[in-house]
Amino acid sequence: MDSHTFNNLISSLKKGDFDDDKADAIKTTVQAAKAVSASQMVQLLKFISFDDTKLEVAKMGYQYTTDPHSYGNTVGGIFSFSDAKDELNAHIRQNPHPPPKPAPQPTVIIYGCPHF
Repeated sequence: MDSHTFNNLISSLKKGDFDDDKADAIKTTVQAAKAVSASQMVQLLKFISFDDTKLEVAKMGYQYTTDPHSYGNTVGGIFSFSDAKDELNAHIRQNPHPPPKPAPQPTVIIYGCPHF
């Protein structure tokens, strides 16, 4: 998520009162941005009080993470209870993040070469 979008979301979360409203704002923004780092997710989840709501948001955010290999350890540290971290790790194992797609290779066209 770009810094402008992230900072706007943080400002919005600071004004919010209810976990459900904050969770909805985070999910909507992450889905629209289609990218969130594990460290950004940790910062966002700090605005939510209860582990069950944090877990719901963390699970959703995993599909959009830019660093899937560190997501479980980084985001898992935000939970108060180990069962929430265990459930996040189980979700990650059951929903493997697709590997990044390789950059397309440029097409080379050779003119005047009789062997092609």
